[in-house]
Amino acid sequence: MAPPSKDARIVIVGAGEFGLSTAYHLLAGGYSSITILDRTKPPVPDGSSVDISRIVRADYDDIVYANMVVEALELWKTEYKEFYYPSGLLSMTPTDNPKYLSDALANVSGLGLPLTQFGSGQEAAQYLKLTHDKPLDGLAGYLNHDAGWAYAEKAIEYLFHKCISLGAKFVQSKVDEIIYSADGTNVTGLQLDSGKILECDFAIIAAGAWTDALVPSESRLLATGQPVAFVQLTEEEYSKFRHVPIYINFVTGFYVFPPHPESRVVKSARHSYGYTNYKAITNSSSSRESSQPPEIAYSKGATPPVRSTLPKDAEDCLRLGLAEYFGRDIGEREFVKTRICWYNDTPTKDFLFDYLPGVDNLFIATGGSGHGFKFLPIIGKYSVRCLEKKLPTDLLDKFKWRTDIHKKEDLSRGGTPLMTLEDAEAGLYPATPNGQITSPPR
Repeated sequence: MAPPSKDARIVIVGAGEFGLSTAYHLLAGGYSSITILDRTKPPVPDGSSVDISRIVRADYDDIVYANMVVEALELWKTEYKEFYYPSGLLSMTPTDNPKYLSDALANVSGLGLPLTQFGSGQEAAQYLKLTHDKPLDGLAGYLNHDAGWAYAEKAIEYLFHKCISLGAKFVQSKVDEIIYSADGTNVTGLQLDSGKILECDFAIIAAGAWTDALVPSESRLLATGQPVAFVQLTEEEYSKFRHVPIYINFVTGFYVFPPHPESRVVKSARHSYGYTNYKAITNSSSSRESSQPPEIAYSKGATPPVRSTLPKDAEDCLRLGLAEYFGRDIGEREFVKTRICWYNDTPTKDFLFDYLPGVDNLFIATGGSGHGFKFLPIIGKYSVRCLEKKLPTDLLDKFKWRTDIHKKEDLSRGGTPLMTLEDAEAGLYPATPNGQITSPPR
């Protein structure tokens, strides 16, 4: 499949990190007619690219992504430095379960990044001056000093305005359906929720967790919801904890950021197998079930509902992790806000940059799998080079639309197994392979 001409009318559906970074790198590469489309002006409130913080780390068991982060960090520290906070990253795990961490440690060590290793949680707690009862008890790991976090919504706003300044147009609308030619080999336009059809010569679907609703992925993509909660600190607590690094426990999946310098809020979350939310997807060509985030009709004036609670398994995990790192008082404190953040997972957890098979002018750019945002400055470069078939063969293969769907275990995830959000809210937990019922952590 040939890439579009430089003057082709290209429409990008999705204004998150995949869509905006792809738009920017197309514009920088001389493509002159770029239209970005999303339900609201970015940062989109329920997108996975927003809120106050996202981790930027090279700590991967896959050297390809570790190298890509090193590349992205150069831009986070220069062009994007206003939105980047070099806090460091503390990665810990029980001493008898070190697989992911040992592979990640080998990679970051091989890259020459500055590290401090800890044989026990007590060593780490002393190093970080954590004085509450039994911090990081029973854990071991290391601190990567060359890691940090990005102020996500501000970085998205910056990149959006950069795209507009380079000539991109923005259309605020939901896409109801992709319009194909009679033989199905070309996209001719997009059916918008306003009733209008937006014509195009080339379409890029970068809609994150909403992608499968537009392009049936046949199990290549799965939208999963991940729990997030925010706790307010006092000024005294902020002064005490402002120096701590990001903390990840690679068994429970719990992770937490230092308190935010503007709001003094601590954001905690779980990188887990997540929750699904299946609903019917119906259009002129098909009717099927797909896991999707709850729909918000922005065009009709709706706003994201404020979530006051999380499923019990999630709340228990986050409170346990907060107490482990910041102490029991903060761990038991009322959440000021919670949300479900929606990943778009692939079976191998690799990004997906490829043409939809059988369609000459439809390209897919998605598959963040919970680790995409840190690549914001460069992810569009990889997307465009896949579109133009200019990446090395091994990377084109890594990011391709696979005809053979094989699943690779993601050892970076923890917590309870994959379940529906409805079951999690009802406290119905799935059986493990040995037949026992999984209950929330205590």
